[in-house]
Amino acid sequence: MKLICLDMHAILWGIRKYSTPGQEDMILRSEAFFSECRKNKVTMMIPSIVVGEFLTGIDSTQHSLVVNKLKEGFQICPYDYQASALFAKLWREKKYSGIIKNTQHDLQATRQELKADCMIVATAIAKKADVIYSHDNKLKNFAGDSIEVREIPSIPFQCDVDFDEA
Repeated sequence: MKLICLDMHAILWGIRKYSTPGQEDMILRSEAFFSECRKNKVTMMIPSIVVGEFLTGIDSTQHSLVVNKLKEGFQICPYDYQASALFAKLWREKKYSGIIKNTQHDLQATRQELKADCMIVATAIAKKADVIYSHDNKLKNFAGDSIEVREIPSIPFQCDVDFDEA
């Protein structure tokens, strides 16, 4: 069975149905992608780091409800000891290779953003995800060849058309 990892944008678009101006098509694209994954029995994981980031945009009285809803369709993976060991290894490799410095300079990434991205990448690798789906160029750049990072694909979907209103 295939295991994929989802980053923040995927759940913002596909679950919360939120997008910034110009990204509205990503809501339907993400919904179609999730549907296709379910149809093909692909396990979709969300790192707990991403869940925490997602919850910052939701009223705290709704957190339990939202987390329970997420658990219904997704595997929530903790940042555990395996991920933390991988984090340390990845961070050192990326630091000494210059990737961290280059990403900070070229993409204006903060150290805090890159640490969170490293935790996401480490969690995905620790849980043996095949790929991370993300539209975050900083995360893609940080991941490099450690794990494949793809954008959510365009999947044809069927729209309901109400011919009675014509």
